[in-house]
Amino acid sequence: MRNDHYSHSFLPNVIDTGGTFIAERFRAIKTNLQFMRTDKGKPIQTLVFTSAHKGEGKSFCALNLAITYARQNLKVLLVDADLYKPKLTSQFKMKYREGLSNILTEDTDPMEYVQEGCEENLHFLPSGIVPPNPLELINTERMKEVLDTYKEAFDLVVFDTPPVLLLNDGRILGSMCDGVILTVRSNVTKEKDVLQAIDLINRAEGRVVGSILNGKKYGTREMKTYSYY
Repeated sequence: MRNDHYSHSFLPNVIDTGGTFIAERFRAIKTNLQFMRTDKGKPIQTLVFTSAHKGEGKSFCALNLAITYARQNLKVLLVDADLYKPKLTSQFKMKYREGLSNILTEDTDPMEYVQEGCEENLHFLPSGIVPPNPLELINTERMKEVLDTYKEAFDLVVFDTPPVLLLNDGRILGSMCDGVILTVRSNVTKEKDVLQAIDLINRAEGRVVGSILNGKKYGTREMKTYSYY
């Protein structure tokens, strides 16, 4: 595993360390996932984040949930598996670093390009060089082998993938992982698109374990009541 130091931090669009309303919502999501089990009765260890369309907040949700797990002393790997427009890789200023695409095309240790971030317990794998054939790289036995390696090394592996109504990568990865979380943007995502996205994931034998409503506006009173207990 590389320990290259990079100057950026996980600050943009990230929950803080305190007891904010948003942080509490992600802790609630983590708690719900904690009680879910795979078909084999094991805890969920690999998650795919996707959405129906772009701009619905899947990268934001994937990152913040990964941080929530990491702050609970769990070893987490966040993978930018959007090999078309890798938002997290760009956000972390790692656009030209080797990453997932390189691992899938080279005979190299899957841990080779995993980065250690400034958040304790949180690791990040950039997308790597944008390839001409992303889906062909994802839909391979090599991808399954890489996934098995990460399952041995981390408590949770989170994949940020392209929207399922635009590209098939999220569906393929979803079929390899324990669960898929569909991000829905409040007052933007249409119900028919949500249903179509779920149907596509199911057809690929993926398992939608839940959805996150992103962008909902809460009143001041609602934001204060979560701390009642």
